[in-house]
Amino acid sequence: MIRTLTESDRKQVLDYLYKDQNYNIFPIGDIEKFGFDQDFQTVYGEFNEKGEYLSVFLLYRENAIYYSHLNHFNHEYLEIFKQHHFEIINGKSELIELLKPHLVDFDIKKTYFCQAKKITAEIPSNTQDVMVLTTKYDCERLYDLLADIEEFSITRKSKEDFVEGKLKSISMGITLYLEDDGKIVSTVATTAETTKSAMVVAVGTAKPYRKKGYASKLMLALMDYYINGKGKDLCLFYDNPEAGKIYLRLGFEYLGLWDMCVRKK
Repeated sequence: MIRTLTESDRKQVLDYLYKDQNYNIFPIGDIEKFGFDQDFQTVYGEFNEKGEYLSVFLLYRENAIYYSHLNHFNHEYLEIFKQHHFEIINGKSELIELLKPHLVDFDIKKTYFCQAKKITAEIPSNTQDVMVLTTKYDCERLYDLLADIEEFSITRKSKEDFVEGKLKSISMGITLYLEDDGKIVSTVATTAETTKSAMVVAVGTAKPYRKKGYASKLMLALMDYYINGKGKDLCLFYDNPEAGKIYLRLGFEYLGLWDMCVRKK
């Protein structure tokens, strides 16, 4: 049976998702922060005859995520898919493999999933220039940086939509950046922060400023903030093996593969 979840399901669904908390950081963060009564978020659960969870499907704005502790996909979800026009759907690679026949309008990218519980590099002492994004102006400058980095495909959104969404998501994590001559030139952020962990996203540096240690400096500042300061783990995805070497050197450990599926233009 598949049904829409409500506030009365909070404890049971979070208990289920926390059994695999690193892979479920997005749905855990969304449920802890926004619950079940928002017009931009819907959560579905699948149960067996004993009332035990078999899978969870969460929609947050234009994003969707599917999770099951089994190698399992119930085709009844396809009717739910038709009801929601999501632009992005994510999940463990072995689960997305089951969905692939139904994602013909999506480009699917495999990424490496890793986690950091400790820091294995020296934290820079000179972090006075590391800034925290807080204002609309900061968000506008961040858009300008990300729009120039092809991997982000940020121009799928208008600047106004990006700024609005970023301001709303500030409470779900933190965004750090370095600037030069009034422009943001390097950034790293977290989202989906839960009581135990946070997801690292949007690690990027403008081309003229690469290979200067900016990304490593920001990552170490972020790791110090979470691991040492808040006692929380960090997770991230990467698809660039060279970038992966940096993360592994700083303290991240490889856990598995994760698929990101983006609707074709």
